[in-house]
Amino acid sequence: MSLSKTFLIVGIFLAILSVLISNLPGLIGQIPTTGIPANATVKGGLDLSKALPFTSVALQAFAAIIFATPVLLLYVYDKNNGVLEYFLSLGMSQGDIYRQYLKAALILSSGVVGLEIAINVVAGLAEGTNGLFLLELSGLVVVLAIPVVSLGTLTMMSFSSLQKQRVGANQPLGMALGIFMVMPAYIFPLVFPSLAIAIDLALAVVIGTLSLLMYLSSSRLISREKLLP
Repeated sequence: MSLSKTFLIVGIFLAILSVLISNLPGLIGQIPTTGIPANATVKGGLDLSKALPFTSVALQAFAAIIFATPVLLLYVYDKNNGVLEYFLSLGMSQGDIYRQYLKAALILSSGVVGLEIAINVVAGLAEGTNGLFLLELSGLVVVLAIPVVSLGTLTMMSFSSLQKQRVGANQPLGMALGIFMVMPAYIFPLVFPSLAIAIDLALAVVIGTLSLLMYLSSSRLISREKLLP
């Protein structure tokens, strides 16, 4: 966490912003001067009370990805400084090394996901949002954010070409792949709000399956020599 606080700050900011967007219809509906109901619709029949909360699910997954990015920077830093070579000399396999950094990424992302869910539930209950709906949103955040962080982390570590060195900073392109994978969950709730849950669940299954396959193949995706400085 001390390696790059920028990603942590941006991740927390995006998490808070996503929760605000999720509860925006209820906040608007409680402002008496606006006269805008909580279940307001825009031109074309889009129900904001359904579309915005589901859109926020993708944003919360983005926040988890960004919050876990310092782990990938640490992986590259350790590789360039011979730490991974030292791990190999201790008898660890590529899979053993991957698991340690993956565990760190999941711990960080789980922390921000837990924060998002807690704030969202408290704010939703305060607004009188249906408890079952809040449970659905919380579940979608977990099943989407955790697998996509796993996929981005494993992809990043497996293919060194997904890490670009720039003056003064590293660019973890593997995490950008994770953000790209979540984009349908950001777009489709605005187009098909009634299918948002099914789309998010299907996307989570696809990402989770790819992540599991990457994890099971981690020791074969890259040779031991690629972990040397």
